[in-house]
Amino acid sequence: MNLHQEKPLTVISRRRAMRLAYWNGTLWAMGNGLASTTLVVYLALEFESRRLGLGIGLILAAPNLVGVLRLAAPVMIGRLANRKQFTMATFLLSAAVLVAMLILVTPGLLPSAGHSLAALVVCWSVYHLLEYAGTIALWSWLGDLVPQRIRGRFIGIRERWMLVGRIGAMLYAGLFAWLWKCGHPESTLWLAYTIPAVFGALLMAAALVPLFHIPRLAAGRIVREGANLKSMLAPLCDSRFLGLLVFGCWFSFFNGVTQFAQYSY
Repeated sequence: MNLHQEKPLTVISRRRAMRLAYWNGTLWAMGNGLASTTLVVYLALEFESRRLGLGIGLILAAPNLVGVLRLAAPVMIGRLANRKQFTMATFLLSAAVLVAMLILVTPGLLPSAGHSLAALVVCWSVYHLLEYAGTIALWSWLGDLVPQRIRGRFIGIRERWMLVGRIGAMLYAGLFAWLWKCGHPESTLWLAYTIPAVFGALLMAAALVPLFHIPRLAAGRIVREGANLKSMLAPLCDSRFLGLLVFGCWFSFFNGVTQFAQYSY
């Protein structure tokens, strides 16, 4: 049987798959809210390192810098694994890297605070790179799952549930840290930050369960054959996209500058 040929979805099975995608997004967003950038920056502030300022800047910037490598994702999809396998593997590995990061920054495990900070930055970057690559495969997969006429509504509903899950989880993580500080005024806040983050990683891993039950679909020609340099650079030849790109770079640069000052303060 040709691995790229799949049975067409019925209306009932497509609706079930869409509901599973909502559950996937909600669980993942809750995990992401518990292991947010804000929480990781506060965790880094627990390290008494001379390079703390540089470390905070790298925590904010490095994930986006290594995220450029996500351009290779279309090449790997179809050659290394199909979209479903690629999505689940990268998201599972990202959760594992997040747990490994939290273990490595355990006080006293590494020789110095500088080593702990370096491990935090490296793991945080790898975690995001795997997550970015998996997101490309996921949206390609979901794009073929949902017909174009209802795709906008599907994305809107999924994003709404993700927003609710992320906000609720971030509020819980902040409340947990505050209650921990009130109950353990003399202890370090390391556990107050790592415990929610560990649960966040577990929730992101649990988000793969709904994905497992979503049927695999036949991929388009570009995904099957792998993208080339020309196809990856094609968006840069679109004047409309370039305007959006300039705005995104401008906004992100100044947003990053203010975020660094805010977190350092």
